[in-house]
Amino acid sequence: MTDRPTPGLRASVVCLAVAGMLWTSSPNAGVIRDSNADASPGAFLGDCGTPGDPTACVGAWNLDNVDVDVIHVANGGTSGTFDKATGTYSAMSMGDSFVSLIKNDLSEVMAKLTGKVWPVGEPTGIKAVNADTQVNNGKPPNCLINTGFLSAADSGDVNASDLRSAHPQPVICSSPFQSHKRFKIAMQPAAVAGIADGAEGKGIDLVFNVADNGSLTPYQVFSKINNYTGKRLKGYKIVVGRGIGTSFQSAGTLGIADKLHISIGIGEGTAAKGGALDGSNLFEEDGLATFSHGLFGAPDKHFSANGFFDSRTAGFDVAQHCSEGACSTYANPYVGGAPLVNSDTIASTTVLLSNYSGPAAAPLSAPLFGDWLPGSWQPKGIFFDSDGDPTTDPDLVAWWDGAAWRKNHDADFAVVSTAEFNSWAANPRYAIGDIEDVVNLGINYIVKVGDGIGPNFTIRIIPVVADAQVAPSYVGTTPTPLVAIPTSPATPVASSGGGCSSTAGRAPIDPLLPALAALGLIGLGLRRARRP
Repeated sequence: MTDRPTPGLRASVVCLAVAGMLWTSSPNAGVIRDSNADASPGAFLGDCGTPGDPTACVGAWNLDNVDVDVIHVANGGTSGTFDKATGTYSAMSMGDSFVSLIKNDLSEVMAKLTGKVWPVGEPTGIKAVNADTQVNNGKPPNCLINTGFLSAADSGDVNASDLRSAHPQPVICSSPFQSHKRFKIAMQPAAVAGIADGAEGKGIDLVFNVADNGSLTPYQVFSKINNYTGKRLKGYKIVVGRGIGTSFQSAGTLGIADKLHISIGIGEGTAAKGGALDGSNLFEEDGLATFSHGLFGAPDKHFSANGFFDSRTAGFDVAQHCSEGACSTYANPYVGGAPLVNSDTIASTTVLLSNYSGPAAAPLSAPLFGDWLPGSWQPKGIFFDSDGDPTTDPDLVAWWDGAAWRKNHDADFAVVSTAEFNSWAANPRYAIGDIEDVVNLGINYIVKVGDGIGPNFTIRIIPVVADAQVAPSYVGTTPTPLVAIPTSPATPVASSGGGCSSTAGRAPIDPLLPALAALGLIGLGLRRARRP
């Protein structure tokens, strides 16, 4: 079976999916539902269980190939309990977390799915939201989304914020920017075990329960795919179909692509909130598969400054394909729009130009990282906790290049001076941690589900291994720890060494890390770098 691109299909010009005016006409067709969704008066959309009780949303995500572990930060063990049928789980405290282990048909762990730690998130990591009428720009009113909860600031009501409140308010499709909507899929070594460099890896299978209820219904999928395979990757592929492991078959193979297909949102939206369908794109042209905008990106409506490493976006272009033969099409509800395509596959194509993988911009002479890094090669950074809140993310202020701590792109990656380094070392709000977002790829796509496809369907994620596996130069070096560096009048404060050169024989131990771990900052704060 080979993937054949649709003739003439270009991500920048072709309409790929059901548009907003069609979606809103059948919001409950081919639905994915949480079986324990709370429909009582006063319940929030996306509520499950009873307020005050530890009950997660279940029923939408099929857990037959998933084990859910509750992890208590006090001992780091999986000492909690989770009931797949009811969603009830053992009580959690500040910093406790969960992990959902996604397995194949041989019970090998292919990926670990996580969300936010308690009190911002709870198991299992994925829920379904239907009929969210507050979405903007033609996006679907339905989504597969993280099992997170709004902060008091996002909710606007201290009694309806995170899980410590009397009536916690869950995130939904239309929740604010950076309100913990994406679940994280950490792809594991089993997904590339025995795979040659340059080849496609094995499938990571997310299965969802679906009920016949009308015509086609779109779901926006809020997720990240994170590279913890142990190998560099050069991209990914997503295929919709049925089954897991060796029994998986694509929608095209099954002959149900007209009832189950996938979209990257080109030509499906509206330019203005509440406006008529006009063929606008649902996602930015370079926003289909990207690394953190806080690390790579230009100022926009959400960010006021350039990314830490580059003003250019890092990530991949994405194209749409059909696994079997030519894609069939159907009428576009946007008058004059190109026919919509029953495609069962999307895949990354070319790499977006940036300092991540090249070509490098001045003053760099080479790309910072190359092909998509594995988690074992993520660089170290110095982070500043600007608000003292363990449920928010700290700011990245410097990174370790293998020889020195350096500032950001806008500072021309200047070496941190001894004076500034010492001021950070004296402030307990600065800490060293991993810059995890260089391995985390945020992806945007839509799955459309119709009647007659069976009781469930599968979203299969496939990592594609890079052609070469060479470690960055900083791997194996020891970052200068956050301890004041002695200075003397004879040593210029801003010398080329800067006092931030590697300190041989000394481990990068930050005395604050144990305390931060107890607060959940290691799980929360060091995951998504924001610019200073």
